[in-house]
Amino acid sequence: MILTGPGSNNQEKSQLNSHPSPVAEALTLRESLHRSNCHNPYDCVHEWFEAQVEATPHAIAVSFLEQSLTYQDLNERANQLAHFLLAQGLQPQELVAISMERCLELIVSIWGVLKAGGAYVPIDPTYPQQRQQYMLQNSQANFLLTQKHLIYGLPDHSARVISVDTDWETAIAPYPRHNLGRPILPEHPAYVIYTSGSTGAPKGVKITHRGVINHSVAITQAFELDSRDRVLQFSSISFDIIVEELFPTLLNGATLVLRTAEISTSIRQFLEFVAARDITILNLPTAFWHELVSGLALLQLSMPPSVRLVVVGGEKASRLSYAEWVRLVGHYPRWLNTYGPTETTVTATLYDPAQSQYHPDQGEIPIGKPIANVEVYVLNPDLEPVPFGEVGELHIGGPGVAIGYHQLPSRTAEKFIPNPFSDDPHSRLYKTGDTVRYLPDGNLEFIGRVDFQVKLRGFRIELGEIETGLEQHPSVRQAIVLAREDVPGDKHLVGYLIAQPNHALNLSDIRTFLCQKLPEYMVPAAFVEMDTFPLSPNGKVDRTNFPAPDTRNQGETKPVVAPSNSTESKLLEIWETILGITNISITDNFFELGGHSLLIARLCQHIEYHFNRSLPPAAIFQAPTVEQLANFLQHDQVPAMSSSMIVIQAGNPATISPLFCIHVLGENGIFLRPLVSYLDPAQPVYGLSAQMLERKNAPPNQIKDLAAFYVQEMRIVQPVGPYFIAGVSFGGEIVFEIAQQLVRQGETVGLLALLDTFGPEDISAKLGRASSHFANLFDQGLPYLLNKVKRRWNDIWPSLLYRYNKLSLKLGQNLSYEQQFLMVLEENKAASKKYIYETYPGKLTLFRATEEIYYSQAYLDEGLGWRDFAGGGLEVHDVPGDHVNMLHEPHVQVLAQEFANCLSKAQASQHIS
Repeated sequence: MILTGPGSNNQEKSQLNSHPSPVAEALTLRESLHRSNCHNPYDCVHEWFEAQVEATPHAIAVSFLEQSLTYQDLNERANQLAHFLLAQGLQPQELVAISMERCLELIVSIWGVLKAGGAYVPIDPTYPQQRQQYMLQNSQANFLLTQKHLIYGLPDHSARVISVDTDWETAIAPYPRHNLGRPILPEHPAYVIYTSGSTGAPKGVKITHRGVINHSVAITQAFELDSRDRVLQFSSISFDIIVEELFPTLLNGATLVLRTAEISTSIRQFLEFVAARDITILNLPTAFWHELVSGLALLQLSMPPSVRLVVVGGEKASRLSYAEWVRLVGHYPRWLNTYGPTETTVTATLYDPAQSQYHPDQGEIPIGKPIANVEVYVLNPDLEPVPFGEVGELHIGGPGVAIGYHQLPSRTAEKFIPNPFSDDPHSRLYKTGDTVRYLPDGNLEFIGRVDFQVKLRGFRIELGEIETGLEQHPSVRQAIVLAREDVPGDKHLVGYLIAQPNHALNLSDIRTFLCQKLPEYMVPAAFVEMDTFPLSPNGKVDRTNFPAPDTRNQGETKPVVAPSNSTESKLLEIWETILGITNISITDNFFELGGHSLLIARLCQHIEYHFNRSLPPAAIFQAPTVEQLANFLQHDQVPAMSSSMIVIQAGNPATISPLFCIHVLGENGIFLRPLVSYLDPAQPVYGLSAQMLERKNAPPNQIKDLAAFYVQEMRIVQPVGPYFIAGVSFGGEIVFEIAQQLVRQGETVGLLALLDTFGPEDISAKLGRASSHFANLFDQGLPYLLNKVKRRWNDIWPSLLYRYNKLSLKLGQNLSYEQQFLMVLEENKAASKKYIYETYPGKLTLFRATEEIYYSQAYLDEGLGWRDFAGGGLEVHDVPGDHVNMLHEPHVQVLAQEFANCLSKAQASQHIS
């Protein structure tokens, strides 16, 4: 059967089937354009935005925390970025990579690329480096827009890096603010989003301006979106739902509200955030909506009154969860179920159960009818419409169909086929691989897949990509991955493995191996070792006949430590329910058992319900075992984790003491993540950065005060030593003082590591550098003197800027990240000058970069000034790179090997496993 959405010119095609077309009365596309203030159906999306800017220049377009941009501000900043990109040589239709966390600069960057005539490629900075590297290489992006603090976590690439936050004032702001008027056509690409690929690598889906326009108009109509709405931006940058959150909102004069990272792991925090910001529209992954329903029921919470519409999509919505939703919430806010592949521009069909008088007893929730100007075809393998009510493969046509897969012509030809029902030779259909059928009321019912692709937690996953990753492990001969739902509503991935001859499978090692290649949501929750795979009569692998995974803990064989009190028993019961496994030891790590962000939220809800304690989600990282968590609960010690501490790697703190790292300028530990990625995955690593992450509550920026603050933070996680600490740059001076304070408090410091940290210089080094300067002055004359004046000015201007920024703070003005960054740099310099060094009684381990051209030889020989202050000796490890890129690929591999050896020896000397 064939069905078309409102506004299509193909209504006559519905006559191919005798069943009457179930298309409801709706606005035509042109009427929708008029309603959306969009004057020309063939304009490009940024021109529509510019028309909206003219209509509502002073309305708030986007907000994040306490910052916001009006439509005029956003447009002008995007114009400046576009002019800048063109001046750097950006070509029409060129792909531009964007790797950012949620921030105002992210939205500016998307519009800036579109206005310059390029197409943006979103890359989630939390993805594993191998995946990011592939996306950068495959897209062949010559420009990468990012944030300064993310640069050092990027993989190897050839793109030119532009830090939109810190480069703004000096490089981008001088460019014009006016619109560009670039000759961009509707069929030109607007973005390329990478999805899971069956061949073992992601594939980039290239979507046109026309597709974004049609989608935005149809969503405006379906959501009844107008300028009064405040839409939550919840999705990951690399998930196509961000397109549905961003463009319809900003083409209608509404406000886009960017969420914080924390609210996705706590239903209570999520609802408080939504209420505080008067959000009216929530567009949520189905998996998160399931957790929302669970949280509402368990904690007896209610939906904020501002919310008028909740949209879910990405995978099948549970009819039982919907029944619970109706019981708890009713039919307001309005609830919509959506469906659509990335290849057809986000949403293709939607279903309003209240309007259709749906009841869960009728069966699964339908995926509905096509949105405006979308064509859907239910066809058999011969591309013939199937009779009404029979199952066929869903094919989608219309302006939302993608150009194809970037640099994959054969795969494009396979999935994007000529439309046999159109006279237009350019018309194509996308073969979704989904099987559906029509219900009596004309709505589509989703049946399943014709291949090995699944939807999980809102993400589309090609099981073949996971299988390819597993088979790259040296002990795995063959792998099959399935999505199972042995418990209703709990869909998860299971990996079935056959070992290489004479190899034993270490499931923990295999999980760690896969985590370095694939995003967390693609790592199976369980593994099953098999001798052979079940086969069908024709000799093919029978994917319907694999055994369910053993519900017992699949960790390494070891004695199960049973609970010793009622608190541990109750927590263990909660864990077994949430994780779906038994035989859990109270010393097992939550994350090694398959725990992830959504399960953290569920765990915290159950703890709040059973123990009447509101537990911050971050505390699960502090206490990832039943034993640790019970100890916190019993002694009323569960603290709200200070925002100065972040978990860089959860590891297994039950058996391995954590490594505490200080890098005061490293938001989210970004500088250290490449290094940590090469350490033992079981090694817990925490980062501390009060100056940038906890500025309001941080002590004065003095080394002794900061050290005392960090010691308190560390003792929350690890009450007693031995302590293993490391500091980068100025952070090394802080850990030096931390070690001094710990020793004075009677604690043991197992490792004190300094990563290219400059200590106090001795007089010979200073004299050596001074004589060198005088020699250069006489040898080189005036040019050298002018260069010295320039360098002196470079030393002075940050101080002047610091005073200006400090005055701005006193006047109540908000500072940008760049301004805060520069302020902290100046404060660090001042703190370093005031600090009085005393000899540390233990050993110092120094990792010294070898490519700093301004080091004097004398200073290098003195161990960067630390040798006289290391009472237990100074151990120096020379590593390649300079002060910055020693932490960056490829140099970080050498640093990591040296560091891991030192840490291992230090742990062994303290009898730490």
